Amino acid sequence: MSSNDPSKPSSYPPSKTALLLLDYQYVLVNMIQDSERKEKLLKSAKKLLATARKNHVAIVHCLMDTNKDPPATSKVTEQWLSVHKPALSANPILAAEYSDLAIVGLAPEGGHENTSLRPPGYRSALVAEGMLPLLREQLGVTHLILGGIATSGAVLGTATHATDLDFVVTVVEDACWDPNQQVHRALIDTVIPTLAWVSEVEEAVGHMTG
Repeated sequence: MSSNDPSKPSSYPPSKTALLLLDYQYVLVNMIQDSERKEKLLKSAKKLLATARKNHVAIVHCLMDTNKDPPATSKVTEQWLSVHKPALSANPILAAEYSDLAIVGLAPEGGHENTSLRPPGYRSALVAEGMLPLLREQLGVTHLILGGIATSGAVLGTATHATDLDFVVTVVEDACWDPNQQVHRALIDTVIPTLAWVSEVEEAVGHMTG
């Protein structure tokens, strides 16, 4: 059902909507010890991706560029250089996007599926070089649907940044995970709803098929 309220996702057709898949990289997906929760997360993300592809909704695979280091001013730089970078260098597959969600072969025609890389240390996917021109000028979208890891990291960072830049944001709870379940619940139930819309996967699918 469409709406005339510009603050609501239902005001925007699939052509004005983009799906942002945030940091579904093996290094983060492998942190999920609860197999049932992991399966639900990946099933939700795959359903979002399949729906977007079927309905020609713009898709951006937003990933950390592990070949780069965080800025020197970042508080995470020391830990990145001493712990994370050596682990990723020893096992490069950990940096890859989870295979069930990655672009296979060439991206579909029309330029509606892209990959965006940002250096570690940044929570918002929108800081990646070329990301805003891609969304605004090339794709022409206003409504962003987000799923990713972690809720307290890329999801919160991107949702906050995007709403500050006048995007309408939907965060798909089923497609988000955080290593701290209490933090996840607090963000989904209390914090994120003050700035963005929180939905289950079926509602988000509806935004991409309307």
